[in-house]
Amino acid sequence: MTNGPLAGLDDVPWARLRHSYGKAEDVPGHLRAMQAGDREGHYPPSAQLANHIVHQGTRSQAAAYTVPFLVRMALDPRLVNRHRFVGLLVAIAIGLDNNHLPNGYDPREDREYLARMRGEADDWARWIAEAADDEQRKQREESCEQVLIDAEAVVSSYDAVREALPALAVLLTSDSPELRAETANLFAWFPEYAPTSVPLLKAFVTNEASPGAAATGVVALGLLGDPAAVPFIESYLDSPVVELRWASAFALTRFGVADPAVVDVLIQVVARPPEKTGTMAFLSGSYGSLAVMALAETPEATTLRAVEAMLVGLADCTGVERYYDRYYTAHRLFTLVFPGKPAEAPQSFGDLSDVQQRVVRFIADQDADGWPAGGMDALRRWKVPTGHSDLRAYVGGVQAG
Repeated sequence: MTNGPLAGLDDVPWARLRHSYGKAEDVPGHLRAMQAGDREGHYPPSAQLANHIVHQGTRSQAAAYTVPFLVRMALDPRLVNRHRFVGLLVAIAIGLDNNHLPNGYDPREDREYLARMRGEADDWARWIAEAADDEQRKQREESCEQVLIDAEAVVSSYDAVREALPALAVLLTSDSPELRAETANLFAWFPEYAPTSVPLLKAFVTNEASPGAAATGVVALGLLGDPAAVPFIESYLDSPVVELRWASAFALTRFGVADPAVVDVLIQVVARPPEKTGTMAFLSGSYGSLAVMALAETPEATTLRAVEAMLVGLADCTGVERYYDRYYTAHRLFTLVFPGKPAEAPQSFGDLSDVQQRVVRFIADQDADGWPAGGMDALRRWKVPTGHSDLRAYVGGVQAG
């Protein structure tokens, strides 16, 4: 019999639940390894569990059942790296945060989708009955069942974490800045809980000594979307701490505030972001990529000044460890500068706008290590070459349009 945070672990029918790799009967072993602090191979046990129950952000049937144990472990001061448990709760609640940034999470969409799937039961029954043979009928039954299981898993996972928020609030005053920051991150994704969490987050930011953790709290206030928090957020726009200035500017764009002071801060951070630390919890601590996301929401995003700043920041995203920074920045920048599909594709480099030419020249000048990882689809829609040598030839053969 298991005591402590994992009490009741063996009472859950794990073998009847499923995760991304099949039956969830291995989940208890991952949870026990997390409690023991064991580490097998390159990844900590929290990452191994995440890979099974929220693989690439997809909440599985088993995910909600892990929440009570993760919550109790996060609250147990005897355990180390408790911020990882809270980080896993974030993933269980919303999946990958980059899918919801910079605008926050609205749980109503998933609940409406689940209700719609349940409401289509009669249509599914007719579709199953129209199957050509028993094999096709079984395939259709399993397909419909899985759609419903997946939709229910998303809502049940989110709701399980939401119910734990009152117990987890105490972690905003823990001794670990990483744990405080991850807890502030967690509260950012529950707008229905905002009447309680906004005052908690304000107090947290006011008293927080870690710049990254305090910045996480300000961003969380922005993502919650409560207009009453705007004056508090705005008070940090001229902070001497760059992380707080960035967080204020990022959060204010969530409310449609994009005055020159906000844009100036975002442009500064896009070009020269603060160093990553473990205490800024959103998007793995990428200040620059998040600033690009926020800047993209403003009318100034496609000005030459803003684009130049993004290119400066992109040029600094070198090496394997900056792959995702390069991906997010390039994807957002190229999509901004080459939006949608043009009614008439440009015939040559000279037909591009000045801003588009600047971006294409930048790409053509990069070597293999600096070649942007994302956003190339935008260039293809505009019939701009994306092969390295082809692009250099395209730029080198410019004709005045």
